[in-house]
Amino acid sequence: MDTYIFTYETTVDAPIEEVWSFFHTAENLVKITSFPTITLHSDPETREGNTIRMKMGLGPVKADWHSYIQEVKPHEYFVDVGVKLPYPLKSWRHTHSFVKREDSTVMKDLVEIQSPLPTSILRPALHGMFRGRADAVRRHFNRL
Repeated sequence: MDTYIFTYETTVDAPIEEVWSFFHTAENLVKITSFPTITLHSDPETREGNTIRMKMGLGPVKADWHSYIQEVKPHEYFVDVGVKLPYPLKSWRHTHSFVKREDSTVMKDLVEIQSPLPTSILRPALHGMFRGRADAVRRHFNRL
């Protein structure tokens, strides 16, 4: 099975310290993800060695998703690896990078994913999810 690489970049009009702080807890993942719905069932802190347990919902269908925080370099990046994933995902490795650009922060997402689904389905699904998250993050920081 091939590995599909998905990337997404978002510029946020906020200092890197504030953006990093926002992403230091998975509680904010719940706030910025409208589809699928997410509920947390563990310690939400984005710290190395923590496993964040979530339940994702698509209408009445619920599935477990557990992400292990593999690596954290404060104000630069963190990596989460799916250790329990819903079908049809076989593997998931997500690197969240943060780059300071003047008074803004550029967030770069790199997702390495394996699934029996063709990229013609994966690409638009991931793009829609990350675009929705980017819009929610921008709205959050515009309110501050």
